[in-house]
Amino acid sequence: MAYWLSIVLGLAALVVGAELLVRGAKRLALGFGLSPVVIGLTLVAYGTSMPELSVSAQAALAGEGAIALANVTGSNIANLALIAGLVALVRPVKVEHVLLRRELPLLLGLGLVFSLLLLDANLARWEGLLLLGGGAAFTFWSLRGARGEGWERPQRQRLTPREWIVYPALVLIGIAGLWWGGGRLVDGAVALADRLGMSTRLIGLSIVAVGTSLPELATSLIAQLRGESDIALGNLVGSNIFNLTVVLGTASTLAPVGVEGGSSLWLDLGAVILAAVLLWPFASSKLTLERWEGCILLAAYAAYIYFSITLG
Repeated sequence: MAYWLSIVLGLAALVVGAELLVRGAKRLALGFGLSPVVIGLTLVAYGTSMPELSVSAQAALAGEGAIALANVTGSNIANLALIAGLVALVRPVKVEHVLLRRELPLLLGLGLVFSLLLLDANLARWEGLLLLGGGAAFTFWSLRGARGEGWERPQRQRLTPREWIVYPALVLIGIAGLWWGGGRLVDGAVALADRLGMSTRLIGLSIVAVGTSLPELATSLIAQLRGESDIALGNLVGSNIFNLTVVLGTASTLAPVGVEGGSSLWLDLGAVILAAVLLWPFASSKLTLERWEGCILLAAYAAYIYFSITLG
């Protein structure tokens, strides 16, 4: 039962750490006068993706490339199919036009590049550095876009001297919790895979991927319930871009990520691209993601999990 305790403690630390990180990062971002969409695409998305970064980096260092890769692909599919579908069921999601014009096409392009890099079922260090460079460029591009190009810019909120201490402290504590939780989750997932005779890929796609996506799920659902669709959808799109660039880039730079090829790999890569392809026209229709479209996304996610289990 030690592996179950490790998984539960890891998930708990991930959720608490992400909550602290997001709370501190969002408040600091408002202090700098950034728009809600930019906050969702960058600080909130990066904060909620810290579990993926922690898990994938530690899995790569442990020689578990299958978990590192499955964590990213599984999380990205869960973000755009499972979580976006659930958020749309709560309330139709209003979509920023600029998000359709810039970030969604970029996400689809990154999915194609990601697939090309994995043609040899391996991510080398130089490819990891290339992905990290892409993540840095996207961050700069988004923050620069916050100064114009159609983004709404709220009035800058003044923070007290005490808040300039408290909120950075929340960010640091959150990062520490995410890193510790990521280690526990990887250890427990590998032990569970051995115990059940399941492939590490399937464990990565299910327990690890959904577990590390809990911060995105909680953040987007809460944002949607509060009528902040820009943060809800921006968080998911930004998180996926962060996963494909910074998370995989960091993991493969620390240790080359090699995985088994075959039908299961191409199912995962195809699902990553298909999720973005489905979301784009849905979101473009009346600039709203409707409830029935959310149901289709959920059905697509269920079909993907079924075929993943079938392939082992």
